Amino acid sequence: MRSQMVRFLKFLLTRIFPAFLVLGLFIAGFMYLQSTKPVVEPITLEEKEWSVKATPVSFSDAQPNFRAYSTVKAMRHANLQMAAIGEIEFVSPNLKDGAILKKGELLVRLDTTRQILALADTDAKIEAEKINIASLEKQTELRRKLVDRVQKMKIRNVATDASLDEAELSLVITENQVSQSIARLRALEILRKNQLKDIEDAELVAPFTGSLSNVNIALGQRVTGASSFGTLTEINAAEVPFIVPAEIFVNADRLLNSKVSVIWKSGNDNVATIPATIRRYQSQVDKSDGGGTVFAELDVETATSIPVGAFVEVVYQGLDLKQVAVLPETALHENNQVYSVVNGRSVAKQVEIKHRSDGKIWITGDLEENDLIVNTRLPGLAAGMKVEISEIIDVE
Repeated sequence: MRSQMVRFLKFLLTRIFPAFLVLGLFIAGFMYLQSTKPVVEPITLEEKEWSVKATPVSFSDAQPNFRAYSTVKAMRHANLQMAAIGEIEFVSPNLKDGAILKKGELLVRLDTTRQILALADTDAKIEAEKINIASLEKQTELRRKLVDRVQKMKIRNVATDASLDEAELSLVITENQVSQSIARLRALEILRKNQLKDIEDAELVAPFTGSLSNVNIALGQRVTGASSFGTLTEINAAEVPFIVPAEIFVNADRLLNSKVSVIWKSGNDNVATIPATIRRYQSQVDKSDGGGTVFAELDVETATSIPVGAFVEVVYQGLDLKQVAVLPETALHENNQVYSVVNGRSVAKQVEIKHRSDGKIWITGDLEENDLIVNTRLPGLAAGMKVEISEIIDVE
């Protein structure tokens, strides 16, 4: 019994007492730390005030600018070809790639020796036929008189029926010879006109003022009607075809005779800016274009400032917007909302976008004249935030 008591006391001293000692020390330490911890006074947080820039609302009618991109094209091209067949005897020294040709300038002439000889032969035949016609007409007149005399003689029973028939037959033959000779003369005159046209076609002249390219010709070269010597591009008649959106093309007639600006750029620099006028539009549209094609003709006085083939920007006006406000695009937030500043607080306004381009928006909606609209992009901007306007910026 005593040994069991000793074992129990030993168990208490070696197992239970150390555990209670550790637990007591932990509780004492915790109470000490709690009694000595610093007291933190509560801090009242002030609401942050955001500094923003704003744009005043001003309603007016507007015609926003649209931009399109295209390539300058010549309105007319001509493949230089001869209408006659022959051997080249003259080539203009100006017939070179890049040369500027004037309208009516002689470019190529063929050898016309054979045509001139043939024309002389035809002239001789025409002269001979005219002499023949004159002689036959004189014979006709004489034989007509003979028929009249024989008829009178027959009435007096001096001439026979056979002599009258012979005289009338001779008159008919002569009149037929006159008709045939006149027909031959007409055929010769037509032949002469064709020969003159061949001689005229032996010279190639510039049909209009333009720039020459793809030249391929040499003296002595034999040409046919299918031979092409080069391409002449009219330099004073250039145009820019460009695509306008469907919302504008639906009123394409209103675009006719309106002015546009054609800008030729190199990098970010404007090399040349010239005016152009919309003269026509294409009646058929390609569904892949998303709109229709219109054609702006460059003004003649300045057309050469931008060469054919240049890639250009076209600035035009195509919409008439009534009583809209113009704001920077940075003023627009999700769900087509903008925020005005009222008594130092942001107020959400619902708007409808009529057009957007060049970093601007044209809108109508829940706005009043001279409302100040926040145009600073703030993360998490919402209604009721405290804001201070640091600068008012008007939209140009």
